[in-house]
Amino acid sequence: MCLQGFCIAFNVASVSAIVPAIASDFGISDFVAGRINWAYMLPYGIMALLYGPLTRVFENRHIAVASLLCFSIFSFLSGIAADISQLFVYRLLVGMFAAAITPLSLIYIADHAPQDGRGKAVGLFFSATFIADLSGLFLSGIIPWRAMFFIPAVLGGITAFLTARHFPATLAGAPFGSAERRDEVGMRYAEAFRDRGILAAFAYIFLISMLYHGVRQWLGVYFAQGLGLRQFWVSMVLTMASIAGIFGEAMGGFLSDRQGRIPTLKMGVFLMVLSLAILIFFKAVAALCVILLIWGFGWTMNHAGLSTHLTDLNKHYIKEISSLNSSVRFVSGGLGVIAGGWVMQRGFAPGFAVFAVALFLMYLQTDKILKKELA
Repeated sequence: MCLQGFCIAFNVASVSAIVPAIASDFGISDFVAGRINWAYMLPYGIMALLYGPLTRVFENRHIAVASLLCFSIFSFLSGIAADISQLFVYRLLVGMFAAAITPLSLIYIADHAPQDGRGKAVGLFFSATFIADLSGLFLSGIIPWRAMFFIPAVLGGITAFLTARHFPATLAGAPFGSAERRDEVGMRYAEAFRDRGILAAFAYIFLISMLYHGVRQWLGVYFAQGLGLRQFWVSMVLTMASIAGIFGEAMGGFLSDRQGRIPTLKMGVFLMVLSLAILIFFKAVAALCVILLIWGFGWTMNHAGLSTHLTDLNKHYIKEISSLNSSVRFVSGGLGVIAGGWVMQRGFAPGFAVFAVALFLMYLQTDKILKKELA
């Protein structure tokens, strides 16, 4: 399961780092090339709604294998794209199939991990994705940008084979073709949102993800365009967020089990606000590394705390909840990238200030949004 997460996460973060290289190769602006970020995120978010309910009909393993194979094919095609239009379409298709893995993983954890150990399991899974982020970001600074799509293509094929051979059967339902089984196909999203706790959790996820990606996906452009850093240094600075993320996910999962979900995710938001406040005033490479460490640690603590909480919600809707987690995060994240691009084109420092204020308001309103009973 962690290998599946590693595979799909390998070049998500690094794509934002190689945007300047892609723009230079195709002879377009950084902000036009940056559209491949939301071309991946929006279809990812929409398709994620499908995969959780599908586990009522097909085995987790079979869905994962089919998704990974398609992910591999379209990742390879992304690497041989002749222009930005082709790359845009292939990234869109990659996002559609990559969307399966996180919902399937959260469903598996919710079904098999004990309640007091879910935070550790969630933290371990997402730590694997941040190890992938780190690997991709490091390599993006030293190898051609096209290779950044070939590597996950190969990993996807290998992971699909291993999943088919070794992943356990996880379907628990009525016999195929039965009336009960047909009833299970129905998606219960409308019912789920009648639960005030579920509605509040996803309202919070929508807001926090939009603000995070509105900053995160434009940092590579800021370092290259605003500070004049070369590709190698852009990638190296961004690796700091992934290094922090490896430990932030694990620490966030641990603290979620020990201290509670809401205190953990609030601590993460506070660290994100702090990092943006520092970023506005400090531009030296050494300072940027520290800032990205704080930013990555804060985001992943928030992410682990909130993801762990989702596994505690009404089990009747756990498949919908698991799909909604990915869907809401990536749809709102894609919208955040679009909004962030619009804001950052008018000035990076004012843009960072806008997002810092919005995150601080989120910090102040967390208890009110989540209504404390979710802790």
